[in-house]
Amino acid sequence: MKAEQIQRDLESLHYWDARVLQLESYFFGDEITMIFEDTDSNVKLSFTGCSKFSFITAPDDRIKPLKDLAKSQIPYFLQDIEISPFQSEGQELLKCEILMPPLNVEIVCNSISINKV
Repeated sequence: MKAEQIQRDLESLHYWDARVLQLESYFFGDEITMIFEDTDSNVKLSFTGCSKFSFITAPDDRIKPLKDLAKSQIPYFLQDIEISPFQSEGQELLKCEILMPPLNVEIVCNSISINKV
């Protein structure tokens, strides 16, 4: 149920085609945050207690350093976010798959929070 509620909350934001502004990892990957644009503010997704974090992108995506891009040049737009329950060693965790071509992200964590910033 927890995963289903988070999924409903995300979908109520109508995030499709929103520009992703930031994706950062803290404390050796224990916490991950993603910020994306919304119509009236930005939305911050916080993933805590992360036990898995992976991202896959094309080599061409990394030719020009991303730190040199202006906000309008950031090429990542959300296409889909899928939250599902995930069992690991008897613990119920959350699995989040994020599609924002050319970047795809997978996170397994204890909790996900959604905040307007």
